[in-house]
Amino acid sequence: MRKTAMYSASDVASLIASTYDAALEPGRWPGLLQLISDKIGSNVARLSLGDAGQGLEILAWVGAEASFARAYEDRFAELDPMVSAVRGTVSGTVLTDRAAAGSKLERSEFYRQWARPQGLYKVVVTKFLHEGDALGMLWCASRQRVERSRSAEGAQVLRHLAPHLQRAMRVHLRLGRLSVEQQAAIEALDLLNPALFVVDASTGIKFANHAGEALLTRMDGVRSERGKLCAFNVTLTNRLRALVAHAAGVGHDVAVGGAMAIERPSSNRAYQVLVSPLTTRTIWRSVVSQGPAAVVLIIDPDLAPANVEQQLRAFYGLTPAEARLACAVGQGNDVSAVAEALGVLPSTARTHLHHVFIKTGTQGQAELVRLVDKMAFIRHRGN
Repeated sequence: MRKTAMYSASDVASLIASTYDAALEPGRWPGLLQLISDKIGSNVARLSLGDAGQGLEILAWVGAEASFARAYEDRFAELDPMVSAVRGTVSGTVLTDRAAAGSKLERSEFYRQWARPQGLYKVVVTKFLHEGDALGMLWCASRQRVERSRSAEGAQVLRHLAPHLQRAMRVHLRLGRLSVEQQAAIEALDLLNPALFVVDASTGIKFANHAGEALLTRMDGVRSERGKLCAFNVTLTNRLRALVAHAAGVGHDVAVGGAMAIERPSSNRAYQVLVSPLTTRTIWRSVVSQGPAAVVLIIDPDLAPANVEQQLRAFYGLTPAEARLACAVGQGNDVSAVAEALGVLPSTARTHLHHVFIKTGTQGQAELVRLVDKMAFIRHRGN
């Protein structure tokens, strides 16, 4: 038989500390549940958090065989009379199996098909959190009869622990939401065609989107040196660092962004570089440890994403030839040069361009350039 121990203030303090550790590191929930189970002498324990109307997500199980755990999650959670009883209580309430009439409990399908086959006898449950749709429960069961005083003592431990579980779970939920928000922000930035970097005040790269990583790999005018964003020569690198420092507010009362061009060793046109302050209102300040930071956006004017042609065809009904010409002209190229590059007669190119103006509603090449620039800013996931 499993022997329960008397509980000291230090025991409860240790459980409380472990509770907050688990909030910060979700992988510790099973370990916390095992500690709680050991302290109150239970054999099977479950910690759950979920939607009050959609069922519960199990954060951790202790002591239950895998088949019984799956059966509980798939079917018996909704049949558990202790869960039903605790749902209607206020947060922090602790109930024992006395809350469910003994004969009714023993006749229940839950008891006959799930609890009794495991030899479970005593149960204690607390609903430590119920805010909006969030419902948190701690459920512990024992395979032995225990003295009433010991049973009451175990329930008292859970009463002391419940408010701390509530606060810890709020932290867990908040961190989870922040993680989702940050991941969503990263995925959104990865959809940008321009290269985007989050840098500290000395141009140390803290984040680069997919386009930024690709730009560094090409090493055509912009590179990473010892983790810092650099241009291909010292003069341009110093200008970039001065812009970033100014945007980060280093040595200035007000953080102000700026712009510059970075020439490239290749024959391609210079990069267009925009530098902007990164304020404390964004989640990205955490990436740079709350220090001064800036965003560097690098646009390659010679980069014509393939999906812009697809978008022009889908949105405006352009033919493949018209879409190709629109992309080329939209990059600021002369119509005659575009015709030669595409292998068509200048008169054919002008006819295509006339159709493009009509279909897109643009009034000349300048408007077409702006339209293509906007469409080129976002790329398809497949690109």
